[in-house]
Amino acid sequence: MSHMIENTDGRANIAYAGATPWHQLGQKLDAAFDADTALKEANLDWEVEVAPLYHKDPDAVGTVSEDAFAKSTKSQIVRRADTGVELGAVGMKYSALQNRDAFGFFDGLFGKDACRYETAGFTGNGERIWLLANMADQDPIEILPDDVVQKYLLLTNSHDGSYAAMASFTPIRVVCNNTLTAAVGKMMAGNSKVSVKHVGEVADRLKFAGKILAQAGVFYDEVRDLFQAFAKKQLNGTQTRQYIHRTLFDDDKESKSRAGKVEEIEGLMQTGRGADIKGVRGTVWGTYNALTEYVDHHKVYRGGETKRLEASQFGTGRNLKAKALKIGAELVSYGKEIELN
Repeated sequence: MSHMIENTDGRANIAYAGATPWHQLGQKLDAAFDADTALKEANLDWEVEVAPLYHKDPDAVGTVSEDAFAKSTKSQIVRRADTGVELGAVGMKYSALQNRDAFGFFDGLFGKDACRYETAGFTGNGERIWLLANMADQDPIEILPDDVVQKYLLLTNSHDGSYAAMASFTPIRVVCNNTLTAAVGKMMAGNSKVSVKHVGEVADRLKFAGKILAQAGVFYDEVRDLFQAFAKKQLNGTQTRQYIHRTLFDDDKESKSRAGKVEEIEGLMQTGRGADIKGVRGTVWGTYNALTEYVDHHKVYRGGETKRLEASQFGTGRNLKAKALKIGAELVSYGKEIELN
């Protein structure tokens, strides 16, 4: 099963349209698609169910009483209803959010049957699902002539209890499809995402999350200001290497291996996607995009290519991109207090 994107029935775990920010794996569609198509083509048309974490078997040896299990902080499991595969252990207050209800959230924002979605899928056995929507009715952000950032919304949800359902703004650089995730500074004042805990009537509560659209203008105005400041700030060779080193590593130690990674990213600053656009090379913007390209397309992840998509967008790679954004903001003196998102 190449890249862990196909099930035993041959159905892909990913559907995409056009030049996606993630690797072009899975079921390719001709154009942006609606939620019903996403559910079908990305093999997301299944439901989850919650069941007791333990059951009392009178014939088993060493069975623990039901009362003892009831005191456990995680005494339920979430499993796929179609296959029975367990996705995670959750608390007694956990309320499952079905894929169709989660995708219905975006339908509520954009209108049912709106063809907005360019990427949809899940990782592993279904522990994490996502849906990426193009905010096509909003003008892209011009950072430099011929270098624009398109506005997207990313919906993610977990079925293993690891985090709440979340819709977040996700800027994507059009020329290279780098996903410029995370937020810094003033962007963190509640404007970049809406999250809903898996407690109570989650699907009903998501209906009220339309406020995210009202926040889009504020968030992307700040994105524009920050990235344009990146493009105006020139760095010399030493500053560039320090920026890269600080992003990749947590200390100042030097090694041949570390130097090789820094040199690889310096190379992307010269030959990477969009590096030839006038005004990019030698700036914070150029370095930041070389770092994001490295994370999305070149970095070697533990587990190999099968883990690239998940790690680059949701795991260690996302953390590196957040760190690169934070340090870049420091270099252009954006905001007084900058924290990682």
